[in-house]
Formats: sequence, structure tokens, C-alpha cells
Amino acid sequence: MSRRSIFLFAALIVMLYFSIILFMLSPLHGAKSAYYGNSYMNHFAYRQLPQVVWCKELKWRSPPSPNVVALVSYPGSGNTWLRYLLQQVTGVVTGSIYMDYGLRVHGFPAENITDGSVLVVKTHEIPPLESDKFKSAIILMRNPRDAILADFNRLHKGHIGTAPKSAFRMKSSEYKKTDWATYVMSQLVVWESLHRMWFTKFQGPIHIVFYEVLVSETRNTLQGILNFLNYTVSETDMDCAMKHKEGIYRRKKKLQDFDPFTPAMYKAIEVSRSRVLNIIKYYQKTHNSNTQ
Repeated sequence: MSRRSIFLFAALIVMLYFSIILFMLSPLHGAKSAYYGNSYMNHFAYRQLPQVVWCKELKWRSPPSPNVVALVSYPGSGNTWLRYLLQQVTGVVTGSIYMDYGLRVHGFPAENITDGSVLVVKTHEIPPLESDKFKSAIILMRNPRDAILADFNRLHKGHIGTAPKSAFRMKSSEYKKTDWATYVMSQLVVWESLHRMWFTKFQGPIHIVFYEVLVSETRNTLQGILNFLNYTVSETDMDCAMKHKEGIYRRKKKLQDFDPFTPAMYKAIEVSRSRVLNIIKYYQKTHNSNTQ
């Protein structure tokens, strides 16, 4: 092989390696940029993110807990932010049934870890068939309107980005309606089914957390979760977590001069939300459960 061929081959390997790294890192800020030909500057956006200031060095749970706790939510409900808060106040890593490389390199080293060495395990799925996979569950519930919109933003612009107006106006020739409209109605079914399955099929204890309450009463809600986990922290730990509670994992609100939801969407959302709230009320009545 000539020297020129060797050089070209080496350059190709370096470019391939570099592309893989960019693909792994991009999901936090711009999930779509890797697929839709945006400028390479979008790939480097993660470098401009502020660094996480951890209250204490993150560690694995030792010894591992025999009881694995699920952190359940529909995508877009604030799961990543709650994991961040839990890691801040306890210093213990949180796991996930998924492998999100963007999160793994931005503060969540236990991605794809689902055993007792982590504090909780993120999942967006219905209860697993293995009845002993999770001993208990924390269900983080958000208004489906906001959750569906947040996940639509994630699909287009990553964990902390916001979808452009054009994304809401893309047409689907198959359904003769906007892709956004189709997405809302289909995901509303998923949102309701997820919560229904956990509250009616899961046999272990459930702690319910409403995202809106987590936002408005962060300290008390976080303490309630820690009580459920039977995990004790000091006031100093809690004070530090509250000082750094925003972190880099909450999508910044972006003012919109249009409402992507139609009256029909709002009606469907309210009907679905009411059904789930009734399921929760029944669950609380029959299980003597509290809500945060």
C-alpha cells in the first residue's frame, strides 16, 4: 500500500471516529441536526452549554439496594430534570433502561444501568412483564398538553431545544392533515395508556409526583420523594440542591406568537386527562396513597 493510500485510510478512520463522537454528543442540544444537514456548528453547540456544578461527587449506591425503583414518565414530563435534582441532593447516580449518549456525557454516567446500584431507573415504558424487575415506582405526571409539546420539541431539537414553527406546519399526504395534528392525537393515546397501565397493573408501591407541583414546590416535593425512597439527606445537601436546582436540563421557555393546539386537540386532551385523574383518585382511595 502506498504512503498516499495509508494517509487517506488514516484520515478516513479519524473522520469516522469524529463523526461517531459528534453523533453521540449531539442529542442533548440538537437531535435533528445530525440528520437534516444543518451546519456543523450545531454539532458543537454542546460545548457552549454551562457546566454542571454538582453539590458532591457522584457515586454509585454501595451496597446496591435489593429494591430497584422505577422513575416512570411519558417523554417530555421532566424525567431528566428530576433525575438531576435527585443526583444533586443525594450524590447518587440515577439509571435508565435506555442508552442516551448525550445524557451520559452530560452528567448521567449510569445510562443503561437498571440494577440496585443506582437510585432510580428512568423508563417511559409500561410495567415490565418481569414482576420483580421494579419493587416500587415514582410516577412523574405532567399535563399532556405540555408533555406532548415538550417531547415534540425534543424530537426536533434535542433535550433543551425548541422546534421551529415550520415543524408544526409540515403536511402529511397520507392523512391529509399536519404531522403535528397526527402526532398529538396518537401520543395522547400513548400518554393515557402509560399511566393507566402503571396504576392498574403494577403491584408495588407507587409515589405520584405532578410536574407542575415539582416546579412550584421543588423542595417539599423532592423531600417527599426522598421519604418514599427511604433516603436521608442533610439540610446542607438540600440547600445546595435548591441553589443549583435549574441546572442545564430544563428546556428554556420560548415565547410563541401562535398556539399549535386546535380546539379539537384541547377537548381531546382534557377528556384524556380527566380519565387519568379519575384513575389516580381511585388508586389513592384504594391504596391510601399521597400525591406530591
